[in-house]
Amino acid sequence: MKRPAPIAVGAILMIARVLSGFTLIAFALADVPGFVQNELLDGETLTPDEQLVAEGVVRVGALGYGVWLAFYLVLAWLVWRGVNWARITAMSLATISILVPFIDWWRSGLDISLRTTLLSLALDILILLALSSRAARSYARRTEQAQPPVTEPAPAE
Repeated sequence: MKRPAPIAVGAILMIARVLSGFTLIAFALADVPGFVQNELLDGETLTPDEQLVAEGVVRVGALGYGVWLAFYLVLAWLVWRGVNWARITAMSLATISILVPFIDWWRSGLDISLRTTLLSLALDILILLALSSRAARSYARRTEQAQPPVTEPAPAE
């Protein structure tokens, strides 16, 4: 069976999501003290010891996010290959990734802009739409065999 466009688009969008994440990591690690001051503290001043701890937290967070993105890249490859559980996992992760900013917006008025969450939110919505199509589902389930219905034996008389 030929790979349908929604599977290809979904996998490509997942790769775009990974690339945007690695771009964020690169910008954060390029200037860790500046990232801590501008993005995390909104200009508040810290003692030198607190600054070192905050920079360490950013580096550990970037490492953890990088591992997560590597897993997501493997998941994109599995989606490309048509593995159904990977497609379902990707859709579940996209749903969670859509709900978290929505809940933050609902509870505290999170600013959704290109600088914050708009790009990842848009990619997640497109991933969800692509991978939930009938063509994507049919392709991912192509190897499953139709199971005959289970019939109960007739009662013995």
